Amino acid sequence: MSFAAAVLLVALSSSSVAAEPWTAVVRVVSDEDTALLVRVRGQSSDLPVRLVVSSGAPLGASREGPWLAAERLAGRHQARAVLWFVREGSDVRVQVAEFDSRRLFSRAARMGPSPGSLEWSTGAEALALAARSALRAVEAGAPLGDVVELAPPRHAPNGEGTDTVAGHRIEDAASSDGTTPRTPSTKGADVALAEEGGSASVREGVTSPREGPRPALAEAHPARQTWLTLGGHAALDGYTRTGHQGVVVGVGLQPGRWRLRAQVLASVPARLRDARTELTLGQHAASVWAGLPWAAAERLDVEAGLGAGVVVFTRRTQALTEEVQAAPPGTMLALLLGPELRARWWMGARVGLEASMAAELLLGRPELRYAIDGNFVSRGAGWAVRPRLGLAMVVFLCAPMTRWARCRPPWRQ
Repeated sequence: MSFAAAVLLVALSSSSVAAEPWTAVVRVVSDEDTALLVRVRGQSSDLPVRLVVSSGAPLGASREGPWLAAERLAGRHQARAVLWFVREGSDVRVQVAEFDSRRLFSRAARMGPSPGSLEWSTGAEALALAARSALRAVEAGAPLGDVVELAPPRHAPNGEGTDTVAGHRIEDAASSDGTTPRTPSTKGADVALAEEGGSASVREGVTSPREGPRPALAEAHPARQTWLTLGGHAALDGYTRTGHQGVVVGVGLQPGRWRLRAQVLASVPARLRDARTELTLGQHAASVWAGLPWAAAERLDVEAGLGAGVVVFTRRTQALTEEVQAAPPGTMLALLLGPELRARWWMGARVGLEASMAAELLLGRPELRYAIDGNFVSRGAGWAVRPRLGLAMVVFLCAPMTRWARCRPPWRQ
């Protein structure tokens, strides 16, 4: 009952965390931007996000560049993300910047020159859907887009220092219809952008060869992540028909692509009874595991790994007949090795649910025996390989580095 209550309490707290509203700023420059914002509000009405309107000049017109201007705008509103639109001839591009992971999402759609037309309406709906996907990913803690890495300041030949960012301006991307891109600005900070794949109606920009060197993108390795787990487990061991069950407590760390975890399993002692004795057998384990995520969806990932540890067997025997002399209580150790599969479902930014399946090889497991007239009679040796299933709540620990810092999944979309 206490374990079920703890799981229920964590689940209730996770729903409140997942539903916690957060802020995204939308820079509005023109009447067209206002009309597009209406579409975005409609598509994202089910998300716990407050869209705060900020009217003003285009972010690309800032001397420091659109990324730093958007970051400053987010700081003023204590927002996790900033969204803005850029008109590129007959195309319009939506940009969503998330500053904890420094990811920039971008999508473009052909909308024609005149707002209100059928072509414009179709493109606006495509952009609104793309913006919703980006906002939903921020809410889930897995922002879309590529990491923007700022270069160190460089100095002009005349000795005057100018703070710049390597790369090209966000709006200086050529449209896919073959039109000539605008010449990149030589003033201020620029941001390099590499887009992810899109559909036919939402297209990627093509980088102009005149844009200069691309910036270095951060390696596509997951961010450092730590977490705690609390749950239950069940295993078939060959000593009893129902095996043994208990609770599992663990801690995990992901410094790179690999996930590392340590866990302790405590089981309810099993009772084995026959005509001669009643034996109480307990099994408890401590182990370490290393796993590599190899399949991922928006809120789900699958991990394969290997582990090793020690299993502690405790035994207490009670004689049921006078001719039987019970052995004193004892403790035995066995080595545990084996593979494991884990599936993790992200319920919110800080809480997840994890299911595991392992095949554990036990070396040195105890054999239960009687000594009769100098001969040993086996009562049960257990299985050499035992299957184990587990289900646990995962609580992610975050050390906020910025005011926008949130927990996020370690895999990329």
